[in-house]
Amino acid sequence: MKRKLRVAIISPPFGQTGGPELSTIQLADALVDKGIDVTLFAPADFKTKANLIPTLEKSFWKMKDLDKMSLLEKRNLIISSQVKILALQENFDIIHISSQRYGYAVAKNLQKPSLITMHNRMKKRDYALLKKTDTATVALTKKYKNHIRATAYIYPGISVKDIRPSFLKGEGLITVGRITDQKGIHLAIEIAKEAKKKLTIVGRIGYSEERQKYFKKNIQPYLKKDSIELIEEISNKNLLKLIAKSEALLFPIIRPETFGRVSIEALACGTPVIGTKTDPLPEILHNKKVSLLSDDITELVEAAKNTDRFNRNECRKYAEKYFDSSRMADEYIKLYNKILARKK
Repeated sequence: MKRKLRVAIISPPFGQTGGPELSTIQLADALVDKGIDVTLFAPADFKTKANLIPTLEKSFWKMKDLDKMSLLEKRNLIISSQVKILALQENFDIIHISSQRYGYAVAKNLQKPSLITMHNRMKKRDYALLKKTDTATVALTKKYKNHIRATAYIYPGISVKDIRPSFLKGEGLITVGRITDQKGIHLAIEIAKEAKKKLTIVGRIGYSEERQKYFKKNIQPYLKKDSIELIEEISNKNLLKLIAKSEALLFPIIRPETFGRVSIEALACGTPVIGTKTDPLPEILHNKKVSLLSDDITELVEAAKNTDRFNRNECRKYAEKYFDSSRMADEYIKLYNKILARKK
């Protein structure tokens, strides 16, 4: 009888509401469903179908004294969560690193075949260091793969079957992402105000001086009085309910990202996406029945005013066809086997 493939997946340690963490957990669960022996290295409070080896007692964002920690203390906790695999690597056939921040330190010291999923963009010099290891790199889009010359690209997936959609029109608009200019939260406010629609902002303000300044100048003055509300803490389950009840997701990012997971979550909810033509959105959203992409604020406002132009049933079908976690798992299994075959 053929032995099961043994895969270790190293998760980012920050919290189950983050995009990379959610993608990591859903990949682990989808691989388990396909008969793969998966062990997830993650904080003890993570929920998964895979075997769980705790790397921290709590995920980063749930640590009560996080705001009091020094930078060095935070960094040590993060590194500790990533290197635990090194002592246990002989128990696995392949190591999948899902946090690239300290990916070099981990990959350089592995004796087993490995790969890193590039959930975030990297500076050229940092990526060059990573490529000095023997690890394979996986981009989240075809364009980014070609840009950095990664080994492969695989679109992230979500467990579409576990998301309950709404095919009713919904009420108001929603935007989701950390409170930074990158996410275009200020643009979302402008669009909602011009469209005369209620806006729900879901995102973490953060502790940095830059993010606090952005919030106080660009977001805080508009809260409450302009039918705009901010939710900082929410579970992914409740976030999806909010998205499903909304007319559309506003996603006016202003600089390229590696993916934009919330856009496909919205489609799975039956909720259309209104966003900019900033990468990677043009690559992953190419159906006018489910999205409108434009760098013209007037066009974005018109789309927000007239959400009947979209088809919520088509949104759901689009997510099922292109972004289900089962498809993602199949592609990773093929890549695992390809990497292992090269090592023989």
